[in-house]
Order: sequence, then structure tokens, then C-alpha cells
Amino acid sequence: MKPRNLFLQLRRGLSFLLLLAVSLYSAATLSQESDVSVPFDIFGKTMGPIAYKVSVAHHPDSVSPTELQERVSAVLDNVNQLMSTYQPDSDVSRFNRSSSTEFQPVDPQTAAVVARAIEISKLTDGAFDITVGPAVDLWDFGPKNANFEVPTLQQTDAIKNTIGYRYLDVKLEPPAIRKHVGAVSIDLSAIAKGYAVDQVAAALDELGCKNFLVEVGGEVFTRGQRFSGGKWRIGVERPNDSAVSLSNIAEISNQAMATSGDYRNFHEIDGRRYSHTIDPQTCRPVNHTLASACVISEDCMTADALATAIMVMGRARGQQLCNELGADCLLVERESDFGEQLTEYTSSTFPLLEKAKSSQSPTIVQQILPVFIGAAVIFGLVIVSMSVGAIFAKKPITGSCGGLANQTNEDGETTCGICSKPTTDCIEKDR
Repeated sequence: MKPRNLFLQLRRGLSFLLLLAVSLYSAATLSQESDVSVPFDIFGKTMGPIAYKVSVAHHPDSVSPTELQERVSAVLDNVNQLMSTYQPDSDVSRFNRSSSTEFQPVDPQTAAVVARAIEISKLTDGAFDITVGPAVDLWDFGPKNANFEVPTLQQTDAIKNTIGYRYLDVKLEPPAIRKHVGAVSIDLSAIAKGYAVDQVAAALDELGCKNFLVEVGGEVFTRGQRFSGGKWRIGVERPNDSAVSLSNIAEISNQAMATSGDYRNFHEIDGRRYSHTIDPQTCRPVNHTLASACVISEDCMTADALATAIMVMGRARGQQLCNELGADCLLVERESDFGEQLTEYTSSTFPLLEKAKSSQSPTIVQQILPVFIGAAVIFGLVIVSMSVGAIFAKKPITGSCGGLANQTNEDGETTCGICSKPTTDCIEKDR
């Protein structure tokens, strides 16, 4: 066999081998993804201007996207109707209008959220407190006042006797809440979003959905996997006063994540920054430099409340709390009130995407190499078997139309399947 013809045969063989390996890899990939249905998203607004999004990667054939959308909307409307401070007939609004110190009946869901809020208030030594609303309004972080001025100490001291979770009692059977002081009011906005996320997730579970993501106003719960496989990827926003940007991406599954920060709502007066995060004990904005707190927990109601509490507590106490509760956190701190230099403090098991990539995700070469080796072994066995048959039967190697038995040389002549010489040469030799 001439060297050039041998080279051509080897090149054709290697091309076939590579094509076979790629085909096998593509088939394996498609078979892995064949069980994943076409995903769809549900968008809307709830609790006033708060946007929500539900991404469903897989759902039972017996449940239509329209049914899922209607169920999601009904769940969110119900939570809003019970816990809104703007709906005049909500449980919260009726409780706040009343000056009675007797137990007032509420929906079981309202009672459950208030009960959990009180538990988290105790866990955080009052850093989380659903009675802080009057202080929030005093500092103009409720309905805006164009002529805002920094409240005096006398003004903040005057409302302290109406703020404190210890002024509340709750019972679940029958569901009811009461206040010890007639002027006490509650605001569930720092926990209701997380609760709404949990309720939507529970509804999707009941409908048989296995893979989905629920987000309400930035608070998130994930179930199963995203449509392309692997854990859900959630962006962690960078504390930036001027624009939205991402600093990290977390990968979570069957977990909730909530973020709270001071970089969207604050006052800047005489060169000083006043955060919208109010310390319930002082009734004044916090004076530390923690810019944001991202918390991962088993349920979104807890993650939502803990993120708010940590923004009151500050970095050191916040980290200690997460360690005690076994919750992952990512805390971002400024060097000063308006400092652009940010420092991140991440718990050791916080699931950042970069860590997941380095430890879990193989490269494309690592994925295709075993397939390539397998295809090479098969190709080699075929060539050996065909060669043995040709040697012992004294017949040329044959193949399908256009195969090895129908190769042509550089002059365009049909070549012998064994020696690659023009077949006319072989015929003349046999004579």
C-alpha cells in the first residue's frame, strides 16, 4: 500500500471515528434531557407593586399551564387579602384600627405568620419586630413626605411605648391575636412575602409539580432542578445605589433564599446616610455599615425574616445567628456610609456557583473522552475482524456503497479493497 493511500485511509477512518463519537455523545445527551418538559413562566404583581415570577420546568400532563397560573394567582391574592396594610378589610388592617386589648379572631394563616414572627423576634433579641411600623413611618419610609426632616430624640422616644413584640399575644386554636396596648399595630411586610412564596410552593407540590422556582419581590424558593438540569441558579444582587447588578450566583434546590439591603431606600441628609432599616429598640435607623444580607433556609418565611433581622443586628451578630441556626449567609459590608469598597463575608457552605463548577461540573472534553475511547475500541475491532476475514478468505474487504471496497485513487480509478491499487492492475496480475 502506497504511503499516500495509507494516509488517506487512516484519515477517513479517523473522521468516521470522530463522527461516531460525536453522534453517540449527542444521543446520550438527548436521552438525558428527554424527560424534561418544555418550561414556562408565570408573571404578575401582588401586594400592590411587588412583581412575582414562577418558573415551572416540569408539571404533570393532567395539569395545564392555565390551571397552574390560576392557582398561583389565587394563593397570592389570598395572602394579600389577609395581610395587607392597604386592604381596609384585611386581618392586619382591622387589627390595627382596633384599640381593643382582647383577642381578635383572624384567619389561621394570619395567626400562623404572627406566631412565627414572634418566634423569630425572640431568636433575634427583638431585632426582628412586626410592631416597628410607627418608627418606619416617622422616618418617612412609609408614605413619602416631601418635607421630611430628621426626627428628634423626643419624637422617637414618644413612640417607644407602642413598639415591641412583647406587646403581642397569639393563639392558633381558635386563631386570634391581641395587643397589650391599644395603639400597637403590626406590619407583616418583612415576612409576608416569604410566606407567600412558601404558600405558592406548597400549592405547586399539591398539583404534582416536581421542578419549579417561585419568586415574590426577590424572595425565592426552589424545588428540584431547572429545565436544563442541575440546581436552580439565583443571582445575588450587589449593593449598588445607582443600578441593579449581580455580584454572585448561588445554586440551590429544595431551599429558600431571601435578601435584604439598605441600598434601595435611604435618606441622605447633610452628608449622612439614614437607612430604611429601623432598629426597633432605638426607633432609629441602624448605624452600622452592613449593606446587604442574603440568607438561605429551608423555608422562605424564615429566610425573609432572618435577612431583615441581620440587617438590624449587623455583620458580627448576624454571622453568629446563622451559625447557631445552621443557615447559610452572604453578608456584604461597606467601609463607610457611602464607601464604594465592599467586603463579602460568606458562610463556608454557601453554595456559590464558582465553587459548584470547580467541584462538580466536568468539562466537555471530560464528558466526550469516554465516548471517544469506546468508539475507538469498536472501530478497531471492526477493522481487525474485517482484516482477518480478508486474509483467510483471500477476498477483498467489501462494504456498503461508497465504502472501503469502492475507494478511488488520486486519478479517480476504482481501487482494490486490499492493496489500494487500481482494480485493473489486479485483474491483469491475476491473468
